[in-house]
Amino acid sequence: MNQPTRIFPQYEHHDHHWSIVLAGGQGKRLAHFIKQRCGDYRPKQYCAIIGRRTMLRHTIDRIAPLFDPDHVMVSVNAAHLPWAFSELHDRPPRTIVIQPYDRETAPGILLSLLHVHHEDPQALIALFPADHFILGEDRYRAYVRQAFERVEAEPERTVMLGVPPTSVQSGYGWIEPGEPLHGGALRAVKRFWEKPDDQFMRYLHDKGCLWNTMTLVGTCTHILSLMERHMTNLYSAMRSVIPSLGTRHEMEATERIFAPLPPVNISRGLLERVPEHLSVLSLQGIYWSDWGDEQRVRHDIDALEHHDLPFSDEQNMLNAG
Repeated sequence: MNQPTRIFPQYEHHDHHWSIVLAGGQGKRLAHFIKQRCGDYRPKQYCAIIGRRTMLRHTIDRIAPLFDPDHVMVSVNAAHLPWAFSELHDRPPRTIVIQPYDRETAPGILLSLLHVHHEDPQALIALFPADHFILGEDRYRAYVRQAFERVEAEPERTVMLGVPPTSVQSGYGWIEPGEPLHGGALRAVKRFWEKPDDQFMRYLHDKGCLWNTMTLVGTCTHILSLMERHMTNLYSAMRSVIPSLGTRHEMEATERIFAPLPPVNISRGLLERVPEHLSVLSLQGIYWSDWGDEQRVRHDIDALEHHDLPFSDEQNMLNAG
């Protein structure tokens, strides 16, 4: 059955604005829930948890107005290719970056950044996880555009998107904002806290810290330079794939590099080490939830069904699509 045509607001596309949708996760914590919801075991990003679109398609559609279609790269896991090809059959093959093995977030991000830099050395890049639930999408896109504007003005600082917590709950990374920058909503980053224990989490909540959405915007060259400096072993191993990018030898070279790599988390491996290179925008008027936990997913589904979440106009859109 053909999907209905979706009409998106039209924005000016920037030649050097790129995005990477991160869809390589395994989603093991949601495996039982996904089996109940979708009828089989599959990574959550390939499941239509609400409406008829999968989480991956929701993510791609959410950011579609901001980018030239050829500038939306999707990072997938080789083990998920049957679902990925079914979901992404309408996308140019060169926009699909295949990770041969799951090695946590940093290797997949680095491989995708190398692809983008190979295509456009002047690229400004935004990273979007494919497993987030967001209401207030127009406002969300406005924040992404604002982040791009700040990076264009200050290329040596990468912008993170943070969100004020709606509760005290575990499983989230936190950002401690520092002083305001440029007299606006942008603030320096004082420190990252990756999934703190319950007691310290309450302290961060009361202190006005933000949940880390893991959406970030920066120049491709700056992020790569930070990874080269602070993740030397990973970068040194991965850079050898560059000559094979876009050739028939790419997958073979990538498999050879990925096979011995240890898992590396981008937050612990990089972001926690470079707060002086980062700033944060606090997302106001947006409902955001990381659907990595079954309890959070069930809470949001129940709230949607009882019209107990903000942005009811978008609830209708989500349920319809």
